[in-house]
Amino acid sequence: MPNHPFSGLRALVVDDDPLMTELIAMLLRDCGFAQIDIADGGQAALEHLSRRTVHLLICDLNMPGMDGIQLMSQIAAFEQRPAIILVSGEHSRILDSSRQFVEAKQLILLGVLRKPVAREPLISLLNLYRPDTALPRADSVHAHLDAPYLSGGIENGAARLLYQPKMDLRSGRMVGVEALLHWTDPTSGIVPSARVVDAAEQCGLIDELTLAVLAQAAHDRKIAAHRGIFLDFAINVSLKNLHHADIVERMLDAVATGLGEPSDFTLEITETHLVDDLAKILEPLLRLRLFGFKISLDDYGTGASSMQLLSQLPSTELKIDRSFVTAAPKSVQGRAFMQSAVELALQMGQSIVAEGIETEEQRTLALELGCQIGQGYLFSRPIPFEELMAMAGGMSQVENRT
Repeated sequence: MPNHPFSGLRALVVDDDPLMTELIAMLLRDCGFAQIDIADGGQAALEHLSRRTVHLLICDLNMPGMDGIQLMSQIAAFEQRPAIILVSGEHSRILDSSRQFVEAKQLILLGVLRKPVAREPLISLLNLYRPDTALPRADSVHAHLDAPYLSGGIENGAARLLYQPKMDLRSGRMVGVEALLHWTDPTSGIVPSARVVDAAEQCGLIDELTLAVLAQAAHDRKIAAHRGIFLDFAINVSLKNLHHADIVERMLDAVATGLGEPSDFTLEITETHLVDDLAKILEPLLRLRLFGFKISLDDYGTGASSMQLLSQLPSTELKIDRSFVTAAPKSVQGRAFMQSAVELALQMGQSIVAEGIETEEQRTLALELGCQIGQGYLFSRPIPFEELMAMAGGMSQVENRT
């Protein structure tokens, strides 16, 4: 089946139980995989990964010698890393913690399956695979991110934007977009945005970077409005952007240049730092809210300061982290954690966005638990502005016909 989406991919199954490896290999062949290798333990898997590219790794947790957790730690150091499915017969709490461990290692985890592995759950996880899933490690990109490099890149347009739609979970309408930094280096290619942001914070250029993103988003919002497409545009803001009181006026100027209003924009704050000077952070945030900007707490639930920030900052929106959204349909514990986060947000009067929705099951559960807005690959990957306009325009035509 040469046209099957999995036919050109190589899978590696790692388990010390030969019956289990044969069962999984048979299921993969049924799904269209033509290249399937088997390793009977972690060390054999490492040797295999060092010799050839593997797109998908299906791995047991509990194995003699090098177990699955040790193998994940080793894979995290690889430049090219496969998408991963964990399988195990262990207790559900071990499976939940293992999932969080793999994600904390910044590996691409498609999901966790209980033994014995069944065909339909496996297919559901395989369908989450994306051709660009196995990405190089961030530190394998060799651009030297110092102040002159970043300043030149900002000035010369290296800081481009992709947009990921935010959808009303009940009606299916597109209600907003998140602007995502897409930094392109002429030599190294795409530089991971997290590296660029970290470097900008360290070099004292995070304000310039954020303002460049806001100005581009304001420009694109103006074009969308001229085409009759009215969306909320969200950009990411570092807490370090809020260390200087003049950031308020500079953001207002960036929005005005695009002929927009502050109420057209949401500032998504990722809790990358604990608030060590609350008064300093609150001054610009309160002024931004007074001028009309909406404030969103991004990646809620992933840091020690989540609840503290929710109680202290003048937010209007809370984004449930993708790890909660992924775990909720898979276990009682995962559902309980997400439900508690949603209930707290509702009590605080927040709009609620579920991040990282990739399946219809996740969308349905997020809506059931009280989330109003969804964002993730089920709806769209991050896309260039013109592609976004075509998508929004097509949806508007469908709505008009109905």
